[in-house]
Amino acid sequence: IRFSKVWLAKSTLLDRYAGIENNEYVQKQAGVSNMDMIGQRLYTGRTVIAKSTLVFARTLYSTARKYADNKKCWHPKGPVPLSSIPQLSNLYVEADHELSRVETLCAAVEKELCECLRSSAIPSEKLVEKVAVLKVKAIETSISYCFRLKQELGSYALMAGTGFEKMDYLQCCKFAEGDSRILMQKIARDRLTAFSKKQEGSKPEVAACMSLGKKLMKGGKAAWSDNWQDVYALAGLVMERITQEACGKAAFASKL
Repeated sequence: IRFSKVWLAKSTLLDRYAGIENNEYVQKQAGVSNMDMIGQRLYTGRTVIAKSTLVFARTLYSTARKYADNKKCWHPKGPVPLSSIPQLSNLYVEADHELSRVETLCAAVEKELCECLRSSAIPSEKLVEKVAVLKVKAIETSISYCFRLKQELGSYALMAGTGFEKMDYLQCCKFAEGDSRILMQKIARDRLTAFSKKQEGSKPEVAACMSLGKKLMKGGKAAWSDNWQDVYALAGLVMERITQEACGKAAFASKL
């Protein structure tokens, strides 16, 4: 899409929170920070990107499954479909389970975010964290399972038109609207901040916070980078908890 020398009317501006009046910037709603204004679009964008990666993974698995079901392999007792070999058949089940969990989290986030948008409310800190978790979980789960599927399908995965040639789309999504590593660092930092105020949570999270907190206190300015594996491990625990909480509220259905 390309626009050249196109003037848009002032009335078409998306100016619910701020605008230009008499050539001056004017904030239309008191108490709403610039980050909250940007965040409304950012959180929606992250959710859309996350959902798109789940759709990509589901579509890739569906088309690959059709191929594997019809691809016959030699067997002493007669031809068998490629999809029946254990490493592939088990991967289908595992991927379906994990994608279903993230889809359940996605549905929960979409519902809460839509409620905020309809009521013009600013998303809570808890919802903002859920959006970040969804963005990371959806993309990393899709990348992992699509790559594993590629490893089991041989030359088929190298052919044009199979969908595998478009897997770089997932890489693009990983870095759009906040890349996975930055979001995980924020999740870990927010968890440590909350823990410093109130020492509670699951045993694994409490232990991870205590361990990382002590290392940060002793290690100085470089401690965060020096203990990057612990930082991401803590973020992983938080993301898994939030995913489990979403799945606990709504049973997810298999899409095999």
